[in-house]
Amino acid sequence: MNVETSLALPAPFANAGADISIIQGAVPNVLSAQFTTHTRLQFDGEKALFKQALFGRFLLEKKGLITVDFPTTLTEPHAITATLGSGLGMMLHLRGNIPLHGIAIETHKGAIIILAESGCGKSTLATSLLLANINIFGDDIVALHQDSHGILNVHPSHRRFKLSPVQLEAMEIDTTQLSNTAPGINKFGWDIPLELMAKQALPIVRCIHLQPERLKCIQPKISPINQLESFTRLRKNVYRPRLIGAFKHEQQFFLLNQILQHQCKSYTMQLPEISQFTSYKEYGEVIASQLLAL
Repeated sequence: MNVETSLALPAPFANAGADISIIQGAVPNVLSAQFTTHTRLQFDGEKALFKQALFGRFLLEKKGLITVDFPTTLTEPHAITATLGSGLGMMLHLRGNIPLHGIAIETHKGAIIILAESGCGKSTLATSLLLANINIFGDDIVALHQDSHGILNVHPSHRRFKLSPVQLEAMEIDTTQLSNTAPGINKFGWDIPLELMAKQALPIVRCIHLQPERLKCIQPKISPINQLESFTRLRKNVYRPRLIGAFKHEQQFFLLNQILQHQCKSYTMQLPEISQFTSYKEYGEVIASQLLAL
Protein backbone atom coordinates (compact mmCIF):
# COMPACT_ATOMS: atom_id res chain seq x y z
CA MET A 1 0.00 0.00 0.00
CA ASN A 2 1.22 3.49 -0.83
CA VAL A 3 0.20 5.88 1.94
CA GLU A 4 -0.56 9.59 1.99
CA THR A 5 -0.57 11.26 5.42
CA SER A 6 0.67 14.30 7.31
CA LEU A 7 2.39 12.00 9.83
CA ALA A 8 6.13 11.60 9.27
CA LEU A 9 5.96 7.86 8.60
CA PRO A 10 9.39 6.26 8.06
CA ALA A 11 8.87 4.91 4.54
CA PRO A 12 11.76 3.01 2.92
CA PHE A 13 11.50 5.19 -0.17
CA ALA A 14 9.14 7.70 -1.75
CA ASN A 15 6.13 6.31 -3.56
CA ALA A 16 3.84 8.03 -6.03
CA GLY A 17 0.13 7.46 -6.42
CA ALA A 18 -1.08 6.80 -2.88
CA ASP A 19 -3.98 4.37 -2.57
CA ILE A 20 -4.42 4.83 1.21
CA SER A 21 -5.06 8.18 2.91
CA ILE A 22 -4.68 8.65 6.66
CA ILE A 23 -6.33 11.69 8.18
CA GLN A 24 -7.04 12.86 11.72
CA GLY A 25 -10.64 13.62 12.55
CA ALA A 26 -13.68 12.76 14.63
CA VAL A 27 -14.51 9.05 14.75
CA PRO A 28 -17.91 7.89 16.04
CA ASN A 29 -18.17 5.64 19.07
CA VAL A 30 -20.57 3.29 17.31
CA LEU A 31 -20.38 2.20 13.68
CA SER A 32 -24.06 1.31 13.33
CA ALA A 33 -27.09 0.55 15.47
CA GLN A 34 -26.38 -3.20 15.59
CA PHE A 35 -23.26 -2.68 17.71
CA THR A 36 -22.91 -1.62 21.33
CA THR A 37 -20.54 1.06 22.57
CA HIS A 38 -18.61 -1.64 24.48
CA THR A 39 -17.41 -3.47 21.37
CA ARG A 40 -13.72 -2.80 20.63
CA LEU A 41 -14.08 -3.89 17.01
CA GLN A 42 -17.12 -3.18 14.87
CA PHE A 43 -17.43 -4.25 11.24
CA ASP A 44 -20.23 -3.80 8.72
CA GLY A 45 -18.66 -5.34 5.61
CA GLU A 46 -17.10 -2.15 4.23
CA LYS A 47 -15.94 -0.26 7.31
CA ALA A 48 -14.29 -1.20 10.58
CA LEU A 49 -14.24 0.80 13.81
CA PHE A 50 -11.47 -0.15 16.21
CA LYS A 51 -10.91 1.18 19.72
CA GLN A 52 -7.53 0.88 21.42
CA ALA A 53 -7.00 1.93 25.02
CA LEU A 54 -3.57 3.52 24.51
CA PHE A 55 -4.19 5.22 21.18
CA GLY A 56 -7.86 6.09 20.67
CA ARG A 57 -10.15 5.15 17.77
CA PHE A 58 -9.60 4.17 14.14
CA LEU A 59 -12.22 4.17 11.38
CA LEU A 60 -11.04 2.14 8.38
CA GLU A 61 -12.79 2.07 5.01
CA LYS A 62 -12.03 -0.50 2.29
CA LYS A 63 -11.97 2.22 -0.33
CA GLY A 64 -8.69 3.42 1.16
CA LEU A 65 -9.34 5.87 3.99
CA ILE A 66 -8.17 5.60 7.60
CA THR A 67 -9.49 8.23 10.02
CA VAL A 68 -7.71 8.36 13.36
CA ASP A 69 -9.09 10.00 16.47
CA PHE A 70 -6.06 10.21 18.78
CA PRO A 71 -6.19 11.77 22.27
CA THR A 72 -4.68 15.25 22.37
CA THR A 73 -2.09 13.97 24.85
CA LEU A 74 -0.69 11.43 22.38
CA THR A 75 2.75 12.39 21.04
CA GLU A 76 3.57 12.15 17.34
CA PRO A 77 5.99 9.19 17.84
CA HIS A 78 3.20 7.31 19.63
CA ALA A 79 0.76 8.21 16.84
CA ILE A 80 3.24 6.84 14.30
CA THR A 81 3.47 3.56 16.23
CA ALA A 82 -0.32 3.25 16.30
CA THR A 83 -0.64 4.02 12.60
CA LEU A 84 2.07 1.62 11.46
CA GLY A 85 0.71 -1.16 13.66
CA SER A 86 -3.03 -1.06 14.25
CA GLY A 87 -3.84 1.25 11.34
CA LEU A 88 -2.03 -0.35 8.42
CA GLY A 89 -2.18 -3.89 9.84
CA MET A 90 -5.95 -3.73 10.12
CA MET A 91 -6.30 -2.15 6.68
CA LEU A 92 -4.47 -5.13 5.18
CA HIS A 93 -6.88 -7.45 7.01
CA LEU A 94 -9.90 -5.41 5.97
CA ARG A 95 -8.91 -5.76 2.32
CA GLY A 96 -8.43 -9.52 2.68
CA ASN A 97 -4.64 -9.26 2.34
CA ILE A 98 -3.79 -11.16 5.53
CA PRO A 99 -0.52 -9.94 7.14
CA LEU A 100 1.79 -12.19 9.16
CA HIS A 101 3.52 -11.43 12.47
CA GLY A 102 7.30 -11.47 12.25
CA ILE A 103 10.14 -10.25 10.08
CA ALA A 104 11.43 -11.11 6.63
CA ILE A 105 15.01 -11.09 5.40
CA GLU A 106 16.50 -10.70 1.94
CA THR A 107 18.66 -13.48 0.43
CA HIS A 108 20.08 -14.07 -3.03
CA LYS A 109 17.37 -16.73 -3.55
CA GLY A 110 14.43 -14.64 -2.37
CA ALA A 111 12.79 -13.75 0.96
CA ILE A 112 12.81 -15.84 4.12
CA ILE A 113 9.92 -15.04 6.44
CA ILE A 114 10.52 -15.59 10.17
CA LEU A 115 7.26 -15.67 12.09
CA ALA A 116 6.71 -15.60 15.83
CA GLU A 117 4.21 -14.94 18.57
CA SER A 118 5.11 -12.19 21.03
CA GLY A 119 7.94 -13.06 23.40
CA CYS A 120 9.75 -15.50 21.13
CA GLY A 121 12.81 -13.30 20.57
CA LYS A 122 11.93 -11.60 17.30
CA SER A 123 13.38 -8.22 18.31
CA THR A 124 16.65 -9.80 19.50
CA LEU A 125 16.88 -11.71 16.24
CA ALA A 126 16.14 -8.61 14.15
CA THR A 127 18.84 -6.63 16.00
CA SER A 128 21.37 -9.41 15.49
CA LEU A 129 20.61 -9.84 11.78
CA LEU A 130 20.87 -6.09 11.18
CA LEU A 131 24.31 -6.11 12.83
CA ALA A 132 25.25 -9.02 10.56
CA ASN A 133 24.38 -6.79 7.55
CA ILE A 134 21.29 -8.76 6.55
CA ASN A 135 18.68 -6.67 4.75
CA ILE A 136 15.21 -6.72 6.32
CA PHE A 137 11.79 -5.93 4.84
CA GLY A 138 10.31 -4.36 7.98
CA ASP A 139 9.37 -4.94 11.60
CA ASP A 140 6.43 -6.81 13.13
CA ILE A 141 4.15 -6.98 10.08
CA VAL A 142 5.06 -9.13 7.07
CA ALA A 143 3.07 -7.74 4.14
CA LEU A 144 2.41 -10.25 1.34
CA HIS A 145 1.02 -9.90 -2.15
CA GLN A 146 0.36 -12.45 -4.87
CA ASP A 147 1.78 -11.36 -8.23
CA SER A 148 0.33 -11.95 -11.69
CA HIS A 149 2.03 -15.37 -11.83
CA GLY A 150 0.44 -16.51 -8.57
CA ILE A 151 3.66 -16.16 -6.55
CA LEU A 152 3.53 -14.81 -2.99
CA ASN A 153 5.96 -11.92 -2.56
CA VAL A 154 7.10 -10.03 0.53
CA HIS A 155 7.06 -6.24 0.15
CA PRO A 156 9.29 -3.73 1.95
CA SER A 157 7.18 -1.94 4.53
CA HIS A 158 8.56 0.72 6.90
CA ARG A 159 11.84 1.45 8.68
CA ARG A 160 10.52 1.98 12.22
CA PHE A 161 11.69 -0.86 14.49
CA LYS A 162 10.61 -1.35 18.11
CA LEU A 163 13.72 -2.28 20.12
CA SER A 164 14.68 -2.39 23.80
CA PRO A 165 17.38 -0.15 25.31
CA VAL A 166 19.74 -3.16 25.52
CA GLN A 167 19.26 -3.94 21.84
CA LEU A 168 19.79 -0.33 20.81
CA GLU A 169 22.87 -0.10 22.97
CA ALA A 170 24.28 -3.13 21.11
CA MET A 171 23.84 -1.12 17.91
CA GLU A 172 25.47 1.96 19.50
CA ILE A 173 22.29 4.01 19.16
CA ASP A 174 21.76 6.93 21.56
CA THR A 175 18.31 6.35 23.08
CA THR A 176 18.15 9.88 24.53
CA GLN A 177 17.18 11.06 21.04
CA LEU A 178 14.39 8.48 20.71
CA SER A 179 10.84 8.13 22.02
CA ASN A 180 9.25 5.02 23.46
CA THR A 181 6.71 3.33 21.20
CA ALA A 182 3.71 3.82 23.49
CA PRO A 183 2.96 5.24 26.93
CA GLY A 184 4.45 2.96 29.60
CA ILE A 185 6.25 0.70 27.10
CA ASN A 186 10.01 0.14 27.50
CA LYS A 187 10.76 -0.13 23.79
CA PHE A 188 11.95 2.67 21.54
CA GLY A 189 11.10 3.47 17.94
CA TRP A 190 14.21 3.59 15.75
CA ASP A 191 14.39 4.02 11.97
CA ILE A 192 16.90 1.56 10.54
CA PRO A 193 19.31 2.87 7.87
CA LEU A 194 18.05 2.74 4.29
CA GLU A 195 20.96 0.53 3.26
CA LEU A 196 19.64 -2.23 5.55
CA MET A 197 16.13 -2.19 4.05
CA ALA A 198 15.18 -4.60 1.29
CA LYS A 199 14.70 -2.53 -1.86
CA GLN A 200 12.09 -4.54 -3.77
CA ALA A 201 9.46 -7.24 -3.40
CA LEU A 202 10.85 -10.79 -3.47
CA PRO A 203 9.20 -14.23 -3.61
CA ILE A 204 9.07 -16.24 -0.39
CA VAL A 205 11.53 -19.14 -0.52
CA ARG A 206 11.40 -20.34 3.10
CA CYS A 207 8.98 -19.97 6.03
CA ILE A 208 10.44 -20.20 9.55
CA HIS A 209 8.39 -20.39 12.77
CA LEU A 210 10.34 -19.33 15.87
CA GLN A 211 10.10 -21.51 18.98
CA PRO A 212 10.14 -19.81 22.40
CA GLU A 213 12.58 -22.34 23.91
CA ARG A 214 16.31 -21.51 23.89
CA LEU A 215 19.22 -23.89 23.29
CA LYS A 216 22.43 -24.24 25.32
CA CYS A 217 24.49 -24.96 22.19
CA ILE A 218 25.77 -22.20 19.85
CA GLN A 219 23.92 -23.28 16.69
CA PRO A 220 20.22 -22.78 16.02
CA LYS A 221 18.13 -25.89 15.51
CA ILE A 222 16.13 -25.70 12.28
CA SER A 223 13.70 -28.57 11.64
CA PRO A 224 11.31 -29.16 8.71
CA ILE A 225 7.63 -29.52 9.60
CA ASN A 226 4.72 -31.20 7.85
CA GLN A 227 1.76 -29.45 6.27
CA LEU A 228 -0.61 -29.86 9.21
CA GLU A 229 1.86 -28.39 11.71
CA SER A 230 2.70 -25.63 9.26
CA PHE A 231 -0.98 -24.75 8.93
CA THR A 232 -1.46 -24.66 12.72
CA ARG A 233 1.59 -22.47 13.29
CA LEU A 234 0.71 -20.13 10.43
CA ARG A 235 -2.70 -19.46 11.95
CA LYS A 236 -1.08 -18.52 15.28
CA ASN A 237 1.48 -16.31 13.54
CA VAL A 238 -0.99 -14.14 11.64
CA TYR A 239 -0.81 -10.49 12.72
CA ARG A 240 -3.85 -10.28 15.02
CA PRO A 241 -5.29 -13.69 14.08
CA ARG A 242 -8.70 -12.94 15.60
CA LEU A 243 -9.33 -10.52 12.76
CA ILE A 244 -9.63 -13.45 10.33
CA GLY A 245 -12.88 -14.45 12.00
CA ALA A 246 -14.01 -10.89 12.68
CA PHE A 247 -13.69 -9.94 9.00
CA LYS A 248 -14.94 -13.36 7.78
CA HIS A 249 -11.71 -14.07 5.90
CA GLU A 250 -11.38 -17.80 6.56
CA GLN A 251 -11.36 -18.54 2.83
CA GLN A 252 -8.56 -16.03 2.20
CA PHE A 253 -6.50 -17.57 5.02
CA PHE A 254 -6.91 -21.10 3.65
CA LEU A 255 -5.87 -19.85 0.22
CA LEU A 256 -2.83 -18.08 1.71
CA ASN A 257 -1.82 -21.29 3.50
CA GLN A 258 -2.29 -23.38 0.36
CA ILE A 259 -0.18 -21.08 -1.82
CA LEU A 260 2.56 -20.73 0.79
CA GLN A 261 2.86 -24.49 1.34
CA HIS A 262 2.99 -25.09 -2.41
CA GLN A 263 5.61 -22.38 -2.89
CA CYS A 264 8.12 -23.15 -0.13
CA LYS A 265 9.12 -25.44 2.71
CA SER A 266 8.31 -24.58 6.32
CA TYR A 267 10.51 -25.07 9.38
CA THR A 268 10.65 -24.43 13.09
CA MET A 269 13.73 -22.75 14.55
CA GLN A 270 15.03 -22.81 18.10
CA LEU A 271 17.55 -20.08 18.83
CA PRO A 272 20.61 -20.38 21.07
CA GLU A 273 20.86 -18.37 24.27
CA ILE A 274 22.42 -15.04 23.29
CA SER A 275 24.44 -15.06 26.52
CA GLN A 276 26.67 -17.72 24.94
CA PHE A 277 27.95 -15.19 22.37
CA THR A 278 30.34 -12.30 22.71
CA SER A 279 28.07 -9.88 20.82
CA TYR A 280 24.75 -9.48 19.02
CA LYS A 281 26.70 -9.35 15.77
CA GLU A 282 28.31 -12.74 16.34
CA TYR A 283 24.90 -14.13 17.27
CA GLY A 284 23.40 -12.73 14.05
CA GLU A 285 26.21 -14.06 11.87
CA VAL A 286 25.80 -17.60 13.20
CA ILE A 287 22.05 -17.60 12.66
CA ALA A 288 22.29 -15.90 9.25
CA SER A 289 24.75 -18.53 8.00
CA GLN A 290 22.24 -21.27 8.87
CA LEU A 291 19.30 -19.46 7.30
CA LEU A 292 21.18 -18.65 4.09
CA ALA A 293 22.22 -22.29 3.73
CA LEU A 294 18.62 -23.57 3.65
